[in-house]
Amino acid sequence: MQNRNEELQRSPHSHKYAIHFDILPEISYLNEDLPVLIADLLPIFHGFPEEVWISEKWVDEGLDFCRVVFSVSAESPDAIKTFGNWFQAIFREPSVTEVLERLVAHALDEPNAAEVMLTDWTRLAN
Repeated sequence: MQNRNEELQRSPHSHKYAIHFDILPEISYLNEDLPVLIADLLPIFHGFPEEVWISEKWVDEGLDFCRVVFSVSAESPDAIKTFGNWFQAIFREPSVTEVLERLVAHALDEPNAAEVMLTDWTRLAN
């Protein structure tokens, strides 16, 4: 783990990304340990670029949303660009969206009392 953190600090190619979920009507309680796993799950989805790594992951929570935020790093700018393209495409697949929405719903205190919708995925300004 420490070696990867050292690599991140040395890597000149690093971007932050966020996956945003709206939760309606609102969050009563959110177990952040489950949504943060989304960043850990990304590498198992098809087409994930092998030359990148994910670190610095956390959940940003509001009254009616949560965002999974994480950093992606690579040794080359091409690998970061490849990840960006992959990232923009993967959430357009309904099966991926449905699984991630269910994961977030099960992190809620009352999973059947709210609707969870994956509404945005984006690169954040560093």
